[in-house]
Amino acid sequence: MKSQIEKSKHRHRLWGVLIKVGLTCAFAFWFYVIWNSTANLNQDMNIVSAKYSAVHNVQVDFKSEVQEWKNVLLRSNNSGTLQANWQAYEAQYQKVVAETQRILAETDISGVRSSMNTFADAHAANHELYKKAMELLAQNGFNAHQADETVKGVDRPLVDYLEAADEAMQQESKNINERMVAKAKNQVDQSLLILSVIALLVIWMPKW
Repeated sequence: MKSQIEKSKHRHRLWGVLIKVGLTCAFAFWFYVIWNSTANLNQDMNIVSAKYSAVHNVQVDFKSEVQEWKNVLLRSNNSGTLQANWQAYEAQYQKVVAETQRILAETDISGVRSSMNTFADAHAANHELYKKAMELLAQNGFNAHQADETVKGVDRPLVDYLEAADEAMQQESKNINERMVAKAKNQVDQSLLILSVIALLVIWMPKW
């Protein structure tokens, strides 16, 4: 009889240990869920922001392209410098073209695609205008006035197209980040609820 009582107590203690181990593991798991939900949030948001900064990069490079065209006008005083300055402009133009095509290939945001398609068409048209202005510059003995007048202000609409595309892309980035924050908050709230239940079980469970 005494042996049976001892065996019963032993099984009782064993189950107590197993329950405590299980509760400890459950507590550790849900604590990890909370940590994981918040630890990588800023990093993930930064990744999204970087991914959706492509149009901003085009804006910066397009400004450099406009500056290269000004160099063609203001720093070309013979055929040699004209050729060198035009090549620098052409290289920057091709860089903007490549970035624009990459955005169009990688994004499915309608507002971005619409504005970037409009920009791409206007950008190509401007390139032809600049080419004619460059030829006119050479014909007029490198006097920049007439060449400048033929393309004056043609870059301004393109700046507006890029701003519209950037606004659409930043809004999408904001929406994604808000969804990520909401998801993380939901996971934390669920985990806290479960941790509270575990804590109550520990408080009210029998003493083993």
